[in-house]
Amino acid sequence: MVRYSTRILRPWLLESYNLITALGTVFLSKKTGKIMLGLRSETSTFSGTWSFWGGKLENTEYFGETLDREIEEELGKVKGVQNTYALDDYESKDGKFKYASYVTIVQEEFIPTLNNEHVGYCWVEVGKWPKPLHNGARIILENKFNKKKIKQLVELYAN
Repeated sequence: MVRYSTRILRPWLLESYNLITALGTVFLSKKTGKIMLGLRSETSTFSGTWSFWGGKLENTEYFGETLDREIEEELGKVKGVQNTYALDDYESKDGKFKYASYVTIVQEEFIPTLNNEHVGYCWVEVGKWPKPLHNGARIILENKFNKKKIKQLVELYAN
């Protein structure tokens, strides 16, 4: 497993293919083995659903740069980040939307400083997801291969 993705395409190149590219992460606490999700606000698309933290790539960002920016925008400064692992890549059937998902390992659970995109957060046991889940988050978290990856990360990192 690697820190961030090895993908190197820049958004301006992706735009030439008429793609919308976004990414997101969940946080895994080493101390508790729990995962943190965010509750989307009324001003966000898919409001009232539990989702990954993240967003769209901007201008000339790489995936890791986008993830760092989105985390800081949505959660404030996050201390104790150990590593970030690629979880899944999704592409819409029409090929116009791509989404990369990650798991970010942190030392312990923390209280985020939420911006206007989220109105809540929760730390939950793996597989005991809050409802309603954002459809994309549900697809990623309930995928059997992703379940196995998350389980392996919990076993590797949780105390």
